[in-house]
Amino acid sequence: MAISPTGIIPEQLMYPNRLADVLDYISHLVADSDQKVDLLRGWAQTVGVKLSASQFNTVRYTGTDRLGPLP
Repeated sequence: MAISPTGIIPEQLMYPNRLADVLDYISHLVADSDQKVDLLRGWAQTVGVKLSASQFNTVRYTGTDRLGPLP
């Protein structure tokens, strides 16, 4: 089930020209990679932006399930 970007991504980032800020914002969230991709997908659909696979990977690789063991 996809999670809605509404209420998670700040309203001031809900504009097509804020993609870089949205990528940064989602990358810093504590969430697994699927949740982050769902948020980005929801944001893109809401604001009407088409994204590339590399843009999805930008947030996917910051997911908590992708982190290695802590030292």
